[in-house]
Amino acid sequence: MKKFMLIAIGIFIILGAFSLNWAISKNNMSEREKRAQVNTRVDNNGYWKLMASKGLAVLNPEAEVPQAIFTGSAIKSRIVRLDDSPDVPVTGQSSTQSENSIFIDPNDNMVALNSNNSTPSGGGSVYGADYLYTMDLGETWGGSIQGPNGSNSGDPTTCIGTDGRWYVGYIGSSSGQDISYSDDQGTSWTKVAVAPKPGTGWNDLADKNHMWIDAKIGSPYENHLYNSWTEFGGGANNQVVIKRSIDNGETWDSKIVLSLGVNAGSHNQGVNLSTGPNGEVYAAWAIYDGWPQDEKSIGFTRSLDGGATWEPSYRIINNIKGIRNSAVPQNMRVNSFPSMAVDASNGPNSGNIYIVWTNVGVPGANSGSDRDVYLIKSTDGGLTFGEPIRVNQDPIGQGKSHYLPWITCDASNGILSTIFYDNRNVSNNQAETWVAVSTNAGENWEDFKVSDVSFTPTPIPGLASGYFGDYLGIHASGGKVYPVWTDNRSGVAMSYVSVFETIEVHAPTGLIATVNQDNGLANLTWNFVLSAGFQHFNIYRNGSLIGTSVETTYENQLTDYGYYTYEVTADYGGTESTSTSAMTQYGSSTIEISPLEITVNVAPDEIAERTLKIKNTGVLPLNFHLSPFKSGTSASEYEHAQGGGDEYISAVKIGTINNTSGSDFYSNFSDFSTRMRAGESYQLIVENRNGYQGDQVFVWIDWNQNREYDEIPAVLSPNSNFNSFEGTITPPKGGVQGVTMMRIRLLGPSEKASATGSTQYGEVEDYSIVYEDWLIVNPETGSVPVGDSLDVLLTFNSTGLSNGIYPETITYLSNDINTGSIPVNLTMEVSDLNIVASAEPTQICFGESVQLTVIPSGGSGSYSYSWVSIPEGFTSQEQNPVDSPTENTTYYVTVSDGLFTNNAEVAVLVFPNPEVNLGPDEVLCGENQYSLNAENEGATYLWSTGETTQTIVAEGTGLTSVWVQVTNENQCLATDTILLNFAGIPEVNLGADTVFCGGGNILLDAGNTGSTYLWSNGQTTQTILVDTAGYGYGIQAIAVEVTTENGCVNAANVSVEFKDCTSIDEREVISINIYPNPGSGIFSLELKSMVNQQVSIKLLNLNGAVVYEEHEVSVSNNGIHRLNLSSFSSGTYQLSIVGKHTTVSRKLIISK
Repeated sequence: MKKFMLIAIGIFIILGAFSLNWAISKNNMSEREKRAQVNTRVDNNGYWKLMASKGLAVLNPEAEVPQAIFTGSAIKSRIVRLDDSPDVPVTGQSSTQSENSIFIDPNDNMVALNSNNSTPSGGGSVYGADYLYTMDLGETWGGSIQGPNGSNSGDPTTCIGTDGRWYVGYIGSSSGQDISYSDDQGTSWTKVAVAPKPGTGWNDLADKNHMWIDAKIGSPYENHLYNSWTEFGGGANNQVVIKRSIDNGETWDSKIVLSLGVNAGSHNQGVNLSTGPNGEVYAAWAIYDGWPQDEKSIGFTRSLDGGATWEPSYRIINNIKGIRNSAVPQNMRVNSFPSMAVDASNGPNSGNIYIVWTNVGVPGANSGSDRDVYLIKSTDGGLTFGEPIRVNQDPIGQGKSHYLPWITCDASNGILSTIFYDNRNVSNNQAETWVAVSTNAGENWEDFKVSDVSFTPTPIPGLASGYFGDYLGIHASGGKVYPVWTDNRSGVAMSYVSVFETIEVHAPTGLIATVNQDNGLANLTWNFVLSAGFQHFNIYRNGSLIGTSVETTYENQLTDYGYYTYEVTADYGGTESTSTSAMTQYGSSTIEISPLEITVNVAPDEIAERTLKIKNTGVLPLNFHLSPFKSGTSASEYEHAQGGGDEYISAVKIGTINNTSGSDFYSNFSDFSTRMRAGESYQLIVENRNGYQGDQVFVWIDWNQNREYDEIPAVLSPNSNFNSFEGTITPPKGGVQGVTMMRIRLLGPSEKASATGSTQYGEVEDYSIVYEDWLIVNPETGSVPVGDSLDVLLTFNSTGLSNGIYPETITYLSNDINTGSIPVNLTMEVSDLNIVASAEPTQICFGESVQLTVIPSGGSGSYSYSWVSIPEGFTSQEQNPVDSPTENTTYYVTVSDGLFTNNAEVAVLVFPNPEVNLGPDEVLCGENQYSLNAENEGATYLWSTGETTQTIVAEGTGLTSVWVQVTNENQCLATDTILLNFAGIPEVNLGADTVFCGGGNILLDAGNTGSTYLWSNGQTTQTILVDTAGYGYGIQAIAVEVTTENGCVNAANVSVEFKDCTSIDEREVISINIYPNPGSGIFSLELKSMVNQQVSIKLLNLNGAVVYEEHEVSVSNNGIHRLNLSSFSSGTYQLSIVGKHTTVSRKLIISK
């Protein structure tokens, strides 16, 4: 006993001496040396509590939790059957619950097993992974907040086999891997050691484990259990390893290293497992190529023999940017560990592999303030993976955060559900829990809020710095989906479940919309896997339903030019699937830029301005921008540099650059740029994460673009904690204008400032600077309505520049679908060559001339000249040419002295002359007045008559000339003359109607010598002879039309009767006298006959047709007969008196 006590005392003395030495050593350590003792890659709370006990870490303090805000328990989704799902806490016992895992019993989806990291609500010791369960679809929960077999180190993961055995996996208290299983639904548990701690040091740990079971009934490897983790320490240090159990977790095969093939620069972490429909086993994890850094790639491997052997691992996606160090606005530590699900259903997408993670911005670009959930999938068993698909559906570019995603695939129907934290509807430091659901293999997603509250994540007191849980959980089976997450609505971190049920509908995918630009016919095509209950597709255009179809094609006739968004959904009789969408357009803008080349001479220390005109001749509004504003250098052209250690640049702010980042030793942020103008000053702030006393920040900017950082660096000043540095950057004059590079270098204390090479500490980041020295373009972007134009002002500034030629090409991009980029070549020549250009006059009327003049001075004294115009058409090499422009014209003159050129421009306004047209010359027969109108209302007028009104009435006789002079508001005038011929109507009289006995004749004369004639018998002479030889007996109506040399026309007619006088009683001869003749319509007929007799009166027109007649009119020795012809129109008629043996005719003229 005494010996034992001496040994014990000796051990105590040795341990005490060791502890004293450790304490003395620790107190003598520098801050950097202390940090080096800690493995910051480890995420386990047990580890960080150990580090805190050694004085190497600080745990979360007590903090007041802001009150949560109730936002409602309704679920707003077309593909969720329940529209209300209140959140249910998984336990009522006083504790904190975080870092969630959940698994549904494959035989009964009313039953689910949940495990979380469990701690006392007031902090203190860690219970570790606990076990909680529901038997009633999440309505109530049982189980224990303690570990299934006592305390453990957490990182919970759960499974349930098809045989009903429950499993909880976790990090054991000794830092190895353990599991516990229960065959009586949690009443009792059996603990099994899976793997020991991988090393012997305090930094050694089997971390970030995941367990999975093949729960596919009928799988060749049904109920095989797989457990995987990252080893920190031992022979597989920094690698992902796996073990399997083929006997329900009771024994475990040898460890297999999975991640060697990806060749991680630092380590592999955050492994996630899943199994396929035929027993395939898949593993995916995050790759860190440096530390501390964000996730850069995702590693992957598979086993096709139930986990016995594994294929070499490879990187399934590169150039991503996770959030492990870049963080989120919420106050909690985060990561971008991948989560994986495999479609083990019997559906059309069976075997598909889906992997989600959170990325900074768009994968590949990896920039901006968005933290979005992305998915990649494999349809060939993991041989290849497709392009990333954005899962959260809020607008991109809003700076919102969506993180810690976990995905599940319902083995009954292939529907995907992904849970994540989200702050789209709340302030940056708050969060809600959301779920996104896809019914078409991840091609399209519908997301909705699943939590009843918005809350403010707050680190859990007494646990690792920033810890609020490292992952969420979700599992689905038979349409029932169990999301589980942590929030602190109660004042402490607690896990909640809100079960919902999905509706099995398939959604269309891959919509393609094309438009025939000639006729506006839009053609839509899409893909679809037919499923039970499908009725038809709904087709939407710009949010409005425009039709339905049962085919996977649709045509839509567009009538208006514009931009259109089409969506297609599948309708299942009141239940509508998510949509597939595509954007297209009918018509386009058309960009025209003039001029495309400008050379301007600017005197030293002077400013000149020129104008570009951008015109839209298309049918849609034109949007344009400069891209890039100027050419220049890129980061790849410079010698590389990188840092090391754990301090790093966490934020850079200058101008429009406001970038936060994690540690990468070197980062190329050349996609971030800001504009700097020579001579102006800009504040630069660089923040240093994990800063040390004496850290330094230097800045180089390649102003001369020689691809070397050979300028004297700017030195930024630190604050007292060396976690923020500030300085002022003032771009010099005379650099090379364009895009150049800025290198920011964080160095450790006493490290030599060099822009290139590697250093032991710090970090290097490169950014782009758009350096403006002598050229300013305003605006650089803009919109131009259809048919309109916009002027772009170019400012050339020679201040501080030496004489010389400064060329630049700016390139315009636009939404003109028929035109790519349009380069505009600009040249500034700095010299004392000066020119003054003028035009005299600067305002002219159409048809006038302008004198152009240019006067040069300075330069060599020997000059040449070149004039051009816009619109094009005028050129001259004379110094002072003359031109007669026909429209508003700008003249550009270039003067060269043999070395330099100078340009000037002068504008001439061309006003239109009034349009004056009095009409053609007129012959006015029988008229003595004519109305004339000079039009051009509002002008001034001067007529040849002396009148000054717009209209006049011209009077005269014979030939009369009338002119007018019209002067418009611009004092431009025009004249016109009209010749009026006030001509008389010819007088034509063929005499009185006559009766002759046979053998007699009469010569009829139409008069008006020099006129043209047309007689009713076709003759065209002035006179004709009428006799019985030519005409025979009876009454002959003779008519003639006379046209004077002025075109005036008149006509006359006469009636000539030839009788056979040998057998007629002369007493029956009738004489007739008509008055008045011409008359207006009422005539008196004086009829005489030697014997009383009855006659007929007939009125014939010039065509010989009877238009009026009377019968049995009595004629005696002396009588007057009244004739009313007032209803007849004016003209010449023949009046015939027809007796028994004789007929007498006379001409009768009606003139009204």
